[in-house]
Amino acid sequence: MGDFNHRHIQWTSLRSTGREDQEFLNLVQDSFLSQHVLEATRGENVLDIVLSSQKEFVDNVKICEPLGCSDHNHIHFIIKVKGERNRKIRYRKTFHKGRYKDMREYLAKIDWNNTLKNKTATECWNILKSEIDCVVDKFVPLKKQGKRSKKKHLSKEAIRKIKYKQMMWKTYRHTGSEEDYSMYKEALNQATAEIRNSKRSYEKNSFNIKHDSKSFYAYVRSKQKVQDKVGPLEGSDGNIITEAFLMAENLNEYFNSVFTREDISMLPVLETKFEGREFDYLGQLIVTPTMVARKIRDMKDNKSPGVVGIPPKLLLEIVEQISIPLATVAR
Repeated sequence: MGDFNHRHIQWTSLRSTGREDQEFLNLVQDSFLSQHVLEATRGENVLDIVLSSQKEFVDNVKICEPLGCSDHNHIHFIIKVKGERNRKIRYRKTFHKGRYKDMREYLAKIDWNNTLKNKTATECWNILKSEIDCVVDKFVPLKKQGKRSKKKHLSKEAIRKIKYKQMMWKTYRHTGSEEDYSMYKEALNQATAEIRNSKRSYEKNSFNIKHDSKSFYAYVRSKQKVQDKVGPLEGSDGNIITEAFLMAENLNEYFNSVFTREDISMLPVLETKFEGREFDYLGQLIVTPTMVARKIRDMKDNKSPGVVGIPPKLLLEIVEQISIPLATVAR
């Protein structure tokens, strides 16, 4: 598929008047390829063509209006292939619809002092994490994860003018009159102007970088032509790794391999250099539930959950109920 620029080829009769065009036509026929575009794609010429090894592979070829400032019509067609589709349905937690009142009542009934008594920090954290996971499963609903709309910046008026432009193009292709072409060009200019205004209005009114910088930078990244992506990677055994967790483990192993391994059997004995008073020594670390609650309330609820998978929105809603066990884990 592409612009081959052989305008002297008559694809309906498979004839050509130019030498280079005839050579290209012979190459297509000798390769047993089928050409599917029979209508003009620029002016009166068929410059953009679609080739396939079998005629049944391509269907429903349509010559549509030009895109942007291009003087070539764009081609819409369907490729018929057989393949297995991954129909796995994904769900995500909708924390903004969580039943936090019921969640707080559930956590308030837990006697944390007895539950975490005589437990190590790791054991305390595992117990707390399991209780948080339990209340999330009970009180946070799931939502089917679908495709995100890519036309948020288009207003209803812009969509209406785009459809009108497409309708005028079909009318012009059917009649071929200069009057219909002038009406199409006018509809094209109106649609282009409305799309530009709609996009400008969306960017101006939809983002508040001071309060929701996350959405702003997500929109900026979506407009980048080059998307940053890690992987797939080749493992130490030569196999290709595509899963995110396994790629992270592979990178960790590589970074660990380049570190210098020190001989710790001959470490020198450090001399005591502290010259302060006895009560200036760093003794037991004091962490109170009030201190933990204060730190949690300083969080922003739109930040990512992190490696433990607990979003700040959830912590802010149950701060009074988890400040005691979190302080116990810190101590």
